[in-house]
Amino acid sequence: MGGHARVNVVTSRALLAADCGSGVGLGHLERMLALADALRPDLEVAVVVPEGDESLRRRVAERGHASLAKPGDASQRVEAAVAADASVHVVVLDGYVFDVSLQRRLRTRAQLTVVDDLCLPADCDLGVNPSPGGEQMRPTAVGTFLGGASFALLRASFLEARELVSSRGRPPRTVLVATGATDPGGIGAAVTAELLTADATVDVIRVVGPDTDARVNLKQPRERRLVAPLTLADVLSGVTVYVGAAGTTAVQAACVGVPAVITAVVPNQVVQAAALAAGGCAVAADAQGLARMCLQLLDDPARCEAMAAHGRALVDGRGAARVAQAVRDLAASRAA
Repeated sequence: MGGHARVNVVTSRALLAADCGSGVGLGHLERMLALADALRPDLEVAVVVPEGDESLRRRVAERGHASLAKPGDASQRVEAAVAADASVHVVVLDGYVFDVSLQRRLRTRAQLTVVDDLCLPADCDLGVNPSPGGEQMRPTAVGTFLGGASFALLRASFLEARELVSSRGRPPRTVLVATGATDPGGIGAAVTAELLTADATVDVIRVVGPDTDARVNLKQPRERRLVAPLTLADVLSGVTVYVGAAGTTAVQAACVGVPAVITAVVPNQVVQAAALAAGGCAVAADAQGLARMCLQLLDDPARCEAMAAHGRALVDGRGAARVAQAVRDLAASRAA
């Protein structure tokens, strides 16, 4: 009889869906891409993107992941993607637009993880609040909950940047300004102009979204502008202070060890801004005070060093690996 019995190996499949597209910032998508990185090679991952959005499709592809383009809004896209693929074992949602009724429908077809930093109503197998302060914000109807800075969804490259800054230090007076892909209220432009006017020794690296109108918002001397960069890890390793929104970039800065001056550009950043400030790695200010507080930090290297140490202690950069393991466990239970 001889020979060996053939063993069929089933690779678990995960669909990751973020609220993304025109008029939406990149924070939700960046968290899903960090999770996708951490899930490799154990799961076959596809990232759902808006049909016809070539810039987002390229962004996913350049990070080494497969994209799945579907029409409609974020909820319609993920529901269509799941309905078309019976092999999906786990679905991960990141955004504020995926309501409970959708979650219940998806949960009948796959294990469901919901990433949410607002503590919105949920019905899922795994709930994740990856924000500093998120450990206190558990939704009621989740099977398992992971919350707080220990589960911040960051790429491995931020750990590399963290090590580089720890060994090499930071330049003396270079500021990263980022207020989200849409720059609500023109905060980023105003802060950049104020910094460059107030102090001739300051250089600014400013991150803008792909839809920024360069005709209205001309680049200034000593300003380096980055349009929707694939990652900020290398940028953060070469700046003194981060100034801007209390969103994803603020958490990345804490991990790398870059002190920050932050403001809640949108309401969902209020809790995280308070948590980062309480953790000692950031100073919270209103939009009008950002540049002034930044200049004060640049003149206080000792305070910057203390804030950097607090940031590294708060966000260790291994959150994506922790969440990925929980998602793998879900996928395995579905495939069994």
